[in-house]
Amino acid sequence: MAVSVNKRALRILEGMLSEEDALGIKSFRSKCGATVVDCGVKAPGSCRAGIYVAEICLGGLASISLTLKAYGDLTLPAIEEAVDFPAIACMCSQYAGWRIAFKGFRGLGSGPARALALKPRKLFEKIGYRDSSDEAVLVLEADEYPPDGALAAIAEACHVDPENLYVLVAPTNSVVGSIQVSCRVVETG
Repeated sequence: MAVSVNKRALRILEGMLSEEDALGIKSFRSKCGATVVDCGVKAPGSCRAGIYVAEICLGGLASISLTLKAYGDLTLPAIEEAVDFPAIACMCSQYAGWRIAFKGFRGLGSGPARALALKPRKLFEKIGYRDSSDEAVLVLEADEYPPDGALAAIAEACHVDPENLYVLVAPTNSVVGSIQVSCRVVETG
């Protein structure tokens, strides 16, 4: 398949960056040149930012919305998700299959950058998908920003210049993190 999950995700990210204040996110350039997007470490994040991050995790191959569902007398928030090309969207992009560790930093990587780094390689060989983008978008479940050394290593693994690396960081206990983790129901199924 010729679809690039990184290129599709980058289009979503560009939309997010154009409305940082309204989404409660904050972006900055690291010393190595990578763009880091705070989606809940120090920035508050928001439900809309959570939907965007979940769509980025799925490589732009899904539509996600928040809704309310009634269960008898109880009404709870719920997520509705429609996924195109589920093997690619879920397993080659969304799956949190990349453990990032660098000098005390720990994060769990998901999203389309995995399709460039082939993390984990056997999964990509089985599915037969590989992205060829010169830009990489990674979502990190972490409680802190990745250090420059980790960002440089991620860029190298993805075969992109650090200036073409975009890393969104959201702790799992943040609003954004809880929404994007909840959107893993299709991947888990």
